[in-house]
Amino acid sequence: MNIYDKKSVHCSQCDSFIGEIDCDAIVILPKCGKCANPMPEGDDKVQYIVGKFNKNPSSLVDHVIA
Repeated sequence: MNIYDKKSVHCSQCDSFIGEIDCDAIVILPKCGKCANPMPEGDDKVQYIVGKFNKNPSSLVDHVIA
């Protein structure tokens, strides 16, 4: 086997180039970093951003005194 015994791997969703692997390797439904989406969607995304930049999330909660 030499360096030319490679095949290219493309994302299964957006068809962008990911990299090269050996010809005898098998990959099922590869995804690029953009399609893997490590960041949560919707309301969870807001909590992630608030938690990342605000070290004290309890300061955002309105304290109710009864």
